[in-house]
Amino acid sequence: MKQKTLLTKDFQKIIKKQRRFNSKDVNVLLSKLKTSVVEKDVEDAWREFFTTCFVKNKTDANDDFTISSPENVDGLIMSDNIVFALKLLLEFKKDTNLNKVYDRARITAQCIHYMRLLSDNDRIRPNVICGADQSKAFVLYAPNFYDYLKHNYNWKCRPSDAYRQDPQLMKDLITDRNLSVWVYEFDYRKPKQAYINLQELIDEIDKLAQTNGNQYQVKVTDANITGMFSEFKRIVFNNPDEVTARESVTIFMKLLIGDNTDYYLHPNKFNVLHLPNGKEISVDAIALKAFFKHFNRQLKPKEQDRLLSIADRLIEDETRRRKGDFWTPTIWANEADKLLQDAFGKDYKENSIVWDCAAGTKNLTRDFVYSDLYSSTIYQSEVDLGEKYNPEAKESFQYDFLNDDIDLNPESNGEKWKLPKTLFIALKEAAKTNKRVIFYTNPPYGTANNLKKYGTSKSNIAQSKINAYMKKNDYGSAAQQLYAQFFVRVIKIVNDFHLKNVGIGFFTNARFFAGGNYWQKFNNKFFSKFKFIKGTMLNAGEFSDTSNTWPIVFATYKYQVGGGGGDVPAIDKVSFALKKSAWDEEKGELLIESVNKKIKNKTMLQVYKPNDLSSWVRETLPPKPSYCLDTYPQLSGALVESKGKRPSGKLLKNSLGYMVFNSDNIGEGTTNGGVWIASSSAYKGHGINVLPENFKRVVVGFAARRAVKPTWYNAQDNYVRPDINNSKYDEFVNDSLIYSLFDNASYQAAYRNWKNYSNLANFKNKWANQWFWLDIDTVRELTNEYNQMQLYNDTRGDTNRYVAKMVNQTTFSPEAKAVLDIVNKIWLQTLSCRQSAILANETLSLEAWDAGWFQLKQLVKLFPDKNQILMLEFKEKFEILKKKIEDEVYDLNMLSR
Repeated sequence: MKQKTLLTKDFQKIIKKQRRFNSKDVNVLLSKLKTSVVEKDVEDAWREFFTTCFVKNKTDANDDFTISSPENVDGLIMSDNIVFALKLLLEFKKDTNLNKVYDRARITAQCIHYMRLLSDNDRIRPNVICGADQSKAFVLYAPNFYDYLKHNYNWKCRPSDAYRQDPQLMKDLITDRNLSVWVYEFDYRKPKQAYINLQELIDEIDKLAQTNGNQYQVKVTDANITGMFSEFKRIVFNNPDEVTARESVTIFMKLLIGDNTDYYLHPNKFNVLHLPNGKEISVDAIALKAFFKHFNRQLKPKEQDRLLSIADRLIEDETRRRKGDFWTPTIWANEADKLLQDAFGKDYKENSIVWDCAAGTKNLTRDFVYSDLYSSTIYQSEVDLGEKYNPEAKESFQYDFLNDDIDLNPESNGEKWKLPKTLFIALKEAAKTNKRVIFYTNPPYGTANNLKKYGTSKSNIAQSKINAYMKKNDYGSAAQQLYAQFFVRVIKIVNDFHLKNVGIGFFTNARFFAGGNYWQKFNNKFFSKFKFIKGTMLNAGEFSDTSNTWPIVFATYKYQVGGGGGDVPAIDKVSFALKKSAWDEEKGELLIESVNKKIKNKTMLQVYKPNDLSSWVRETLPPKPSYCLDTYPQLSGALVESKGKRPSGKLLKNSLGYMVFNSDNIGEGTTNGGVWIASSSAYKGHGINVLPENFKRVVVGFAARRAVKPTWYNAQDNYVRPDINNSKYDEFVNDSLIYSLFDNASYQAAYRNWKNYSNLANFKNKWANQWFWLDIDTVRELTNEYNQMQLYNDTRGDTNRYVAKMVNQTTFSPEAKAVLDIVNKIWLQTLSCRQSAILANETLSLEAWDAGWFQLKQLVKLFPDKNQILMLEFKEKFEILKKKIEDEVYDLNMLSR
């Protein structure tokens, strides 16, 4: 099977210059480290990589490197180049934790013993040491450890045993601050970052040899200082909560520029930093001293002034992060400004009233100048922190946008409004002059039950006045969403002040653009009043402390005078430019660019009943269901009864099983157990009984929900009913049938509980698996041929299963047939070990002739060696079918790209 590429080709654009390796070399290294079993595997992987970097790939014509293993070292790379006299000693381990000084000391002790042998026997003294395991590496300047060679250690022990048999050496090393070095991480799940770290690892080795041992240092810039500060906090402060935001930034800045006479490690108290005010805080002293060696701090006065000017911003952003608020990175504030210019004109800042109604410390506006700006936030402390920004603002004030003045009418209660008089009058005048009013902010994204994001009391938000207003005015479930509350408050202000020229520019979650029952009432009301103009979609991970699995959109909207009828199309398309931030090596700055060449825009459909997939799947269910009166298993998995859960599913008469079908969005179909099939009822709600009359729709719904790969930008999309008149539909149904039998969420199984040993403790009978695909006559013939008496006897008096009948009557596509053929091979090959598997695990009900694919996979796990090759072949063919179904979903207009 073709090996999956760990590092994409488009990432090469990020790297300005290839020094000694390329993406293929990184892919090979990460893959081998990931699959390493013993220490020798780790050694081989790293040795191959270093050989590629220094021996095979020359960056200079004078390079003449060789790699050898004198004295049985893991590797010694040497050059006779006078300018670049590298002598690199390599040592590799498995299952160490190089973040711990003990494990770094363990490797260093072995290297010191090797250096002693090399010095005595080969007259070689390494000048650089590199230690690594399967996920991390570190580099040392070897001359710092030459003095150890003069001491009276246990030089008679083997180097590999030094960490155990040379305790004095280990004791000295553990307290040696030269071991407080930067540890590079190589996570195969983050190949781009691993690439960068490998580049820096090799660069550090280069620099250490080129500059007579000076530490490799990164230039401090305003572009990387935020990342520096974040890492500083992580590794230095033992108890971050005991340090205020201002203290942490001040300590960082003082130590960065070398002005640290008042900030010092206590001479008599271990790991204690003394502050000028007498306060003492717990730190990792070695980490603190080692941290800045990685950075070039030779800063000119102007550079120091520039970095100090950033301190206030670090303090403000740190304060907001601690409160749990989302904050807007400057680069995205700049992007939002461009979109506002596109929507409202390049001069919108000069000719519009702009109100940032959740301003925080003015992340959105502080880099721009406005003629008519108003900034409000719920916290007075944030008003104070941001007082030096936007000095031109007409007002910067504390205001609870979701509660203050909600019940007041500007016509009759003007004197009671908490809103500043200047803004109150400006809004009244705007209604007369038609001056544009733009509400521009990044509102909190939480719900009324997720109060941390807004940072106020439960009673204040869970029962906020705008929340009550939305419930009273039938905005539906969206009343719980804080950003929806901000939208509705804007609508109320527009109505209260009779405004006609209004714009909105909000950063929000993208979910409401996908429609659904939850958002239908809100969307009908909002989009009848405000028209979407333009927007950008970005990964939520671009913002601080947010997940990277869902999208944020910045969108602009214009008020539609006379709107409000509540009638909007059942399906409405909205398109966003799909953007990300990326570091430009040549310009040395962070830039906004398209996510990739192929995907420049993302279209979202607002999907509502009855056009949603869930409604379509359920349409053929009987209007007056007749429930099964017999006992049946209530399942939480293929072979597990629900325990401690109140069952929600009920089985109908003639039911073939049950499909859990939670919501209609992509993400829920592949995570959180949102979609799965069982051959009996399931405890979980949001389910559908599978009946002969809706069987085809069930498998179509299951395959569509499970086959489409979720990404951060599509995970919130909702499915539409398929175009059944499309020429591809019939083949899609047949493909879906095969897919539904063999997916990882296909939990169909047969149960035999005659001996009371099954997992189904409350079910004592036989349960047929109507999803079994082989004809019963075929099973009888083959079980007889392979002398499987127990299976053969289980077929007595039984009949074909529903799916077997369908399979016999269906002509499948090559992709679906390939899957069915390989599954049948696996079923046949496992017959010879079926009896052994029955004895090995009686709870699997493998004595059932109609045992499903889930049960068969458990059998394969019991005897992996014999069936491994066929299972790999199955995975390949199933992935081909899965990809085809994913493409068919889009061809049938069930989703929009």
